[in-house]
Amino acid sequence: MTLDGINVVFNVTCLKLIRREIVKKLAVLFGLLLSATTFAHMSGETVAPLAKDASDAQKQAVRDGAQDFCDSAEEDEKEECVMDFFANHNLEEEPSCD
Repeated sequence: MTLDGINVVFNVTCLKLIRREIVKKLAVLFGLLLSATTFAHMSGETVAPLAKDASDAQKQAVRDGAQDFCDSAEEDEKEECVMDFFANHNLEEEPSCD
């Protein structure tokens, strides 16, 4: 093999390794993005989002979870906290901050 042939083999091998590393990094990035959207809950909450055909008991669980989660919020921020909680859990109703 001549020196040019060795350089071609070396360059092709390097390009394959670089491409493989890029694919690995993209796969990890895609996995992180997927997990971030799948688990896009508020920090510290434990209630699962509602399905389209949620029962009244499941809706009440989200209401109770919002109350528990937002108890520590200031009065000014409590309504917004509950609205955000409802939106993140697919509960479409106005919050009652009694």
